[in-house]
Amino acid sequence: MRKVYVAVKALILRSGRILIIKRSSKEDVNPNEWDLPGGKIRFGEHPLDGIKREVAEEVGVKIKIIKPLDVWTFFKDNRKTQVIGITFLAKIISGKVKIGKEHTRYRWILPKDIEKYKIHKGIKETIKKLKPEINL
Repeated sequence: MRKVYVAVKALILRSGRILIIKRSSKEDVNPNEWDLPGGKIRFGEHPLDGIKREVAEEVGVKIKIIKPLDVWTFFKDNRKTQVIGITFLAKIISGKVKIGKEHTRYRWILPKDIEKYKIHKGIKETIKKLKPEINL
């Protein structure tokens, strides 16, 4: 049986820097790689509610969505599962970053430094799209 699910990611900006988080070695998708906060939305959940929930679970902060940035897709499980995703531009409105159990570290990086990190090429492409817009 083939499945489709929706995932959401937040590109969180603070003082011209982007929040990235490192996946733990126990994760089944891209272990030990850097990522943006986010995950799957639940059945019936609006994507905006889903990204706020996922960010709170993964990094312990409340965010304000500025706007959608990118839509992406990929296949997994021998093309039996398709993931359709939305990346949102966001900023923190309350709380301090605190990593949950799925991740081991976090960093605030300059967008130009993204090439130094092992992170999905799609995230790198999204960040490149963002650079001119925020004059980085």
